[in-house]
Amino acid sequence: MIYVDTPYPELRQLFGAYLNAEFAGEYGTVAAALAAYRRETGAGHRAAACAELDRITAAPGALTRLDAELAALGCEVALANAGEAWGLAATIRRALS
Repeated sequence: MIYVDTPYPELRQLFGAYLNAEFAGEYGTVAAALAAYRRETGAGHRAAACAELDRITAAPGALTRLDAELAALGCEVALANAGEAWGLAATIRRALS
């Protein structure tokens, strides 16, 4: 097992496994990738991902830096700016709720 020093381990797992550079070829859309994550993980993982998403979006500076924060966690969905990152965060919350 590789230990990753991050306060957001479940988001790193979600992004690294489902929303990585190959997600479009493998899943076609963000929605399909999130549906696969939902099918393949337990309720505890989904709850942890949502809790981490709540923490990262509430962190100081998130309003303008969310795109960079998500990219640093391994999200390879093309996000032009923080506004698109907020849209992705909302999509993730809906998909995992």
